[in-house]
Amino acid sequence: MNNSSFQREIVLTENGEIYNPMNIGVASVIEKIGCCSIGIPLNISVAVAITRLRRMHRKPRNFFLLGIILSYLSFFIVPIIELIYWGIYPDESLCRAYVAVIGLPQGLLLINMLSALIDRYLALNYPLLHRGKMTVRFASIVMILSSIFTVFFLKFVYIVSLDILRCEILILHVQMTFILFTILFVSCTAMNIIIYRQTKILLRESRIVEATPDVSVVAINQSSTVVTPISIHVGRKKLGQLEMEATWTLIMGVTSLCVMPCLNIIFIATFFSCPHVFGESVCCNLNGMWPYVKEITMIPAIYGPIIFLVRNKELRSAWACVKL
Repeated sequence: MNNSSFQREIVLTENGEIYNPMNIGVASVIEKIGCCSIGIPLNISVAVAITRLRRMHRKPRNFFLLGIILSYLSFFIVPIIELIYWGIYPDESLCRAYVAVIGLPQGLLLINMLSALIDRYLALNYPLLHRGKMTVRFASIVMILSSIFTVFFLKFVYIVSLDILRCEILILHVQMTFILFTILFVSCTAMNIIIYRQTKILLRESRIVEATPDVSVVAINQSSTVVTPISIHVGRKKLGQLEMEATWTLIMGVTSLCVMPCLNIIFIATFFSCPHVFGESVCCNLNGMWPYVKEITMIPAIYGPIIFLVRNKELRSAWACVKL
């Protein structure tokens, strides 16, 4: 680190040189090309399915889903910049564009996932209020404002001109990214657990229906006004399937979060703590691990849309119509 000032502390290599984040190997190039060739068409086709079919526009939750898909699609901006820099135009302006974009796709995905989870929580606990207040227009406003806030916080250093955008990684930039990722990751995980628990409660309550006695009976016998719970038989197999579906949704949601950005959070935390625990000499090779972390965190942009297509029947039928 450069100790001249806090704001100018930057990531350095083990030789004390400025770390160039655009250095990628041949194996990384092949992986980026493979991921882009699969992920970009897949995410575009899902986004087109949501925007083209009118029946998908009636439900606000589909707009949150569209925000998540667009966030997945933004994951491929960074590898495209790296591929252009590596094979066509190795100019510093592309490196500055890389620094300006890095971290934004993950942050936008997290904030859109959190918005979608909050929407599901309100729909479960306050269905009437949710149906009346959560309109398509309101969902769009929430998505736009939350995305703007995320971009502003992640790129606060450059937006307010605390520093000039250069082909280098600022320590302050990394720290702010770590803080926001941690807050959003914990919030999304907590909401996943809350929604899962609430789903199980609603499934349990669905087996009991309160039957109100007839008015004529009430007139004859006032004691019959007591509401009598009637147990409705629900097949254990069907109930088990519903509970397993809720469990699976939680597991997949948390697993997706653990891959991205949990891996980023772990890596950044290790990057800051390792020198204090083991010393600079032991931790000098951490920069070399960053390209591999980036490749792994790009994978959810491929399997995420597939999970939505498998789990969402409405989206799957809309996607099939577009494909046909």
